[in-house]
Amino acid sequence: MLLGAVLPASVLSCGKTPQPKLQKRSAFAVRIESVLPTDWALEENGQEVIIRRQEPVKTYGCVELDVNLMRRPDLLKQFVDTNGVTDDYQIRLRREGRLDPSEYSRLKAANNQIIVTKNTVISSRQFYEDDAIRSFDPRYTELPEYYDDSSSIYLETTLHPWECIYPNSVAGECESIRQKLDLLFDRYSKDDYRRALSRGID
Repeated sequence: MLLGAVLPASVLSCGKTPQPKLQKRSAFAVRIESVLPTDWALEENGQEVIIRRQEPVKTYGCVELDVNLMRRPDLLKQFVDTNGVTDDYQIRLRREGRLDPSEYSRLKAANNQIIVTKNTVISSRQFYEDDAIRSFDPRYTELPEYYDDSSSIYLETTLHPWECIYPNSVAGECESIRQKLDLLFDRYSKDDYRRALSRGID
């Protein structure tokens, strides 16, 4: 240390640098955290909560996958080991003003008219909706998954619409988190599309 250097008063007084204060969780975040396993983490930023599996997951392209791979666990594992990607799995829950159920139904009917073709461009995003393929059409309107007394809750995940999680036990763990969220909040439609996170057997 240079002679004559001036130290902050907090360091002189106790010999330690001050620790940042822990941000108090909102009731919304506390409610979500209450159903998470110990190996899942939660971060809150304003009206947004992100929950994350602390151990990364293995993902692989499962659209138009060879049917033989689905029937042979050994071949599927070999395919995933060669072509899979290890990455975080996160779920983002974002609160916005409450959307009336009748308006939700109107917008959902409009979204359902969008036809996805091979020419639909799927650009890279950090988060995707369950019905993400339609969402790349400019006519699409993002819709909330849940609602509570005062808010609509939009849900997205980091899983690309053409990818699945391997093995099925890990995919099942991620799906179980979604099921727990269903118990916390009211869904706008219980018949809404929800993509499977796994394919085949393992």
